[in-house]
Amino acid sequence: MNKNLSSPNRLKFVSIGSISAASLLINGFPECKGSLTAIVPTTDTGSSTGTIRKNFSLPAPGDVRAVLAAMADEKGRPAILKKLFDYRFNISQFKALNKMALGNLILAALSDIEGSFAQAVKVSGKLLSVKGKVLPVTTTNTNLKAVLKNGKIVRGEKEIRRPGKPPIEKIFLEKKSVTLGEGISRAIWEADIILIGPGCLYTSIIACLLVPGMSRLLYQAKAKKIYCCNTTTTPGQTDDLTIFDHVNLITRYLDNHPPDFVLVNNKKPRPAIVKTYQSDNVRLILPFPHEIKKIKAAGSIPMVADLIEENWTGKRKLHKVDTIRHSPQKVRKALLKIC
Repeated sequence: MNKNLSSPNRLKFVSIGSISAASLLINGFPECKGSLTAIVPTTDTGSSTGTIRKNFSLPAPGDVRAVLAAMADEKGRPAILKKLFDYRFNISQFKALNKMALGNLILAALSDIEGSFAQAVKVSGKLLSVKGKVLPVTTTNTNLKAVLKNGKIVRGEKEIRRPGKPPIEKIFLEKKSVTLGEGISRAIWEADIILIGPGCLYTSIIACLLVPGMSRLLYQAKAKKIYCCNTTTTPGQTDDLTIFDHVNLITRYLDNHPPDFVLVNNKKPRPAIVKTYQSDNVRLILPFPHEIKKIKAAGSIPMVADLIEENWTGKRKLHKVDTIRHSPQKVRKALLKIC
């Protein structure tokens, strides 16, 4: 038996994606918080993040802020700072501040004080007594662009995830001179487990894989690379995609090197839960036997299991569309079988 099975706190984890990816490891392996590195996208253009980017010419702080708050120490002074980082203003008469996350403003202010966004993230981590590391995938101020099936090019995450448009053909970074964020190479080289996803396929996960050097690093890393497939489609991004389509796209943006393992949920929630999400055009995706065979043939080992949370408490009130959530404890169990 692998020695890490009895001592998972000896494992070094990396998550790639936004809060959906990081939270599975934060909550699934609480004893490993200190050895978790979350690599987070910085290309969002919506909501309060878009306002910050427009006025301060910074990389997107929103996903970084959310993961910093999730990894904050919940005792003593950091507990109230965590609440402040997540706090959103509700001032309808002042449009610029309405729904603004205070943590985004703090990151903008610290970027000015410290001289860089990267340093602002480090200082924020210290303020929040973050265990582990939160690393922006890049601190280059760039945007996503997508080519749609009809040939039209759209710019910015907000447009890319807009429902009702033609399907996405491919996605790329607007700037060519984009560099990997500080500390990412080392984190990937030292990792035992790299969890890719879950989360918005194009705008959270592939947005990270697009940064030059990332796919090569992942291919060369000794760690086991595990893609955790979404439980549902994402309106505007993956409306008609199957499980295999998701895996195939991840492989494509990994320079055609498939992930070592793919976690796939096969549990169907209660009909009432499925119906609740259908009102947002969010469709449950479950694996068909022929898809599992195709995943194997493509070079990945599929791990199919019940991976969704047990006690559903309703949809979260988000500024983005919610999804059926993975259970951190079930994902933990699956990951321990791998390592």
